[in-house]
Amino acid sequence: MIGKEVISEDFVSISKVKEILSSRAEKIEMGYEQGISLDYTNKFSKMEVEDIEKASEELAEKVPRLKKENIVKILDIVPEDKKDIEVLFSKERLILDDNEINAILEIIAKYNK
Repeated sequence: MIGKEVISEDFVSISKVKEILSSRAEKIEMGYEQGISLDYTNKFSKMEVEDIEKASEELAEKVPRLKKENIVKILDIVPEDKKDIEVLFSKERLILDDNEINAILEIIAKYNK
């Protein structure tokens, strides 16, 4: 990595990382770290990229207080109940009310197959 610089930075879901690494694996031989990362994403990605994009837009619309990093975290973990969301936000300054939590759970249930 000597001589490389960061051009841009963005939060992306595990499924998006899986898509990126899979396309790179078809073109070039991947390094050890990339191979381990691809293996991890194959095991732990829970939703399709198209569903994540739709759910992300809907979450941003229904719960506008969520930052992009919060939305990505929610979509990677795919919480199943109120307790899961409370654990996700236990270290955050953002405290969600019951209506926002229910909206998140409805959206996740809609797109999680």
